[in-house]
Amino acid sequence: MAIGPHQCSGNYLPAESPMSEDYTHSLLAWRERMDTNLRAEYSWLSLAGLFWLKEGENRFGSAPGNDIVLPKGSAPAQAGVFLVEGKTVTLGLMPNIDARLDDEPAPDGAVLQPDVSGKPNFLYLASLRMVLIERGGQLAIRLWDSQHPNRLNFGGRVWYEPDSNWRVTARIEPYDPPKPVTIPDMLGNDNEGHMHAALAFEVDGRTYRLDAEKLETGAYYIMFRDATAGKTTYPAVRYLTTEVAEADSVIIDFNKAYSPPCAFTEFATCPLPPPGNVLGVAVEAGEKYLPTAKT
Repeated sequence: MAIGPHQCSGNYLPAESPMSEDYTHSLLAWRERMDTNLRAEYSWLSLAGLFWLKEGENRFGSAPGNDIVLPKGSAPAQAGVFLVEGKTVTLGLMPNIDARLDDEPAPDGAVLQPDVSGKPNFLYLASLRMVLIERGGQLAIRLWDSQHPNRLNFGGRVWYEPDSNWRVTARIEPYDPPKPVTIPDMLGNDNEGHMHAALAFEVDGRTYRLDAEKLETGAYYIMFRDATAGKTTYPAVRYLTTEVAEADSVIIDFNKAYSPPCAFTEFATCPLPPPGNVLGVAVEAGEKYLPTAKT
């Protein structure tokens, strides 16, 4: 989208006003898809545990004495073991355990690939799913349960009403080379990343900037916090993907700002806003936060 129609004396104005019926229908359909995705069988709502692994044997099963205690009634008392040797994790299963590794019967002695490999292995056991993850150099097992009460009882995402004033045109100020940043996460780890541009926009005559990562689609991905945080929106962070950039401008639609996985489960490891991505203005648009959504 060209800058011209939305530029007045150098100011970037709402991208579309008044809000069109087509836009409203499109936004509500997008929100419905977000809600549907969150209700999926193995979504953030069905996360049931995050277990940090120690060197050597890590036994798993539903009995209390295991290193990884699976939900009661979901698995045999003793189901198997994750053997950790440095960065290598090998799966061991008890006899007659009906488990799948990805789409095949789980072989005893399989070496598991973690999420950071880009091709992680998923272990399925009845209603459970497990995957090896790596965070801050540490290995853990992430556990889902498709029968988790959070998923079965979820009442739906809650949103602000659509507001065209929060669909703004931003000027793209590229970083060349990309700007190195330290991105903290909910675990207290610092992760190195790169921002490709600052996106500059105006609210009530004041200019704000958000650092963003450029995606392969040509859109930008933003992690931010604003003055609604801890009041009507999730306290730590919200995420947002812009529309596809055109020339030196891009549409930021704050009506599509959404809560991180950590808003729905204590077992996620969400990245937080990079330095500078905390807005002093209240962005009363996008997803709200109900603390009761996470149990």
